[in-house]
Amino acid sequence: MATENNNLVQALDRGLLVMETIAVDGPMTLNDIHKKLNLNKPSLSRLLSTLCDDGYLLQNDNDGTFKLSMKMFEIGVKAVRNVAYLSLVRENLAQLSSELNVVAQFSIEDKNELLCIESFDQSNATFSVYTNVGERSSLFSTSAGKAILSTYSNNEIREKWDNAHIVQLTSNTILNFDDLMRDISQTRSRNYALDMEENEPGLFCIGTVLMNYNRVPIGAISLSSHSMTKEEEKERSELLLQHAQRISYMLGYTM
Repeated sequence: MATENNNLVQALDRGLLVMETIAVDGPMTLNDIHKKLNLNKPSLSRLLSTLCDDGYLLQNDNDGTFKLSMKMFEIGVKAVRNVAYLSLVRENLAQLSSELNVVAQFSIEDKNELLCIESFDQSNATFSVYTNVGERSSLFSTSAGKAILSTYSNNEIREKWDNAHIVQLTSNTILNFDDLMRDISQTRSRNYALDMEENEPGLFCIGTVLMNYNRVPIGAISLSSHSMTKEEEKERSELLLQHAQRISYMLGYTM
């Protein structure tokens, strides 16, 4: 019985690995997946056949490539929709984007990175790669990421920094931990973080964290544009903090 259970767990693990690989690399043949993952080819063939039979993968009859089916998309959509607070976040993002004519985003921390969950842009759908839903960015070079980091202790931030791959994305990217902590200190004092072309040239962002009833950050809202004058920073920060406070309070957060 133990061996059978181990085999089932291994098959499930490999099945998930295959689907994650196809999700990243796009349509792949049996040989492509075999070379990429170094899995036993006969076992891999049976696994792919099962995933196709269960509706998770589709195989192209012409070139034999496998791709994810819409079933995977449906599962992902349902998973996101089951998070009740997202409808509240979406409503506020739409208002912020419309009123300030900026890109308004909601992002979460995932595996020591920033993951964009929602993005509203009233004026320009191709504003930036950074604004795409599903895109990942650094916690350390984005306003949303630094806003989330500001809720952690200095030791926790140090651990995250040490486990991250810090890359210079622009001439303004923070590459030194002490510089990061000075930035985090400012974020804590004003309750919002800034990204002044640190993640992408020509992109200016302001972000603040959302907290739940457990006083735990669930993510951060950020506003992005091609400029950030002192007047714009003041206007955006005031409205951003109002919306973030409203959402957090509705999620049960108390000071």
